[in-house]
Amino acid sequence: MITSIPLFLFLIIGTVSDIKSRSVSKLLLVASGSSGILISIITGQTETGSLMNWLYGLLLGGVFIAISLISDNKLGMGDAISILIIGIYLGGCDSALAVLYAMMISAFFSVIIISLKKGSRNTELPFMPFLLSGCILQQIGSFL
Repeated sequence: MITSIPLFLFLIIGTVSDIKSRSVSKLLLVASGSSGILISIITGQTETGSLMNWLYGLLLGGVFIAISLISDNKLGMGDAISILIIGIYLGGCDSALAVLYAMMISAFFSVIIISLKKGSRNTELPFMPFLLSGCILQQIGSFL
């Protein structure tokens, strides 16, 4: 749980930034990723037992970075790197679940926006608030 505090600080600051300026600071991304790696090493998350789970978290982030590059930034690079950072903190299974929740919430929100005629299929939404929501749901689920 203590290791989740820096992750949630990153997601909250990133959410505010993404809503206001539609971008996430590179300094915030580097600081959060670096602290996540350091915390993983200190807590032993990179030890043999959980090394594969940690690497799967990195792989998930790498896949989204590739999607960002291939799609000509339809998924912003800041969002993709944020998913990588979530993978560093949570590992493969938990980060995949958090991202799945984020995508489901985003899809639900998009349907509402389109239904209310407040936007179209091409309306761009900041994704960090959904990543924050997805991580909150994942953490709640891990306690149940």
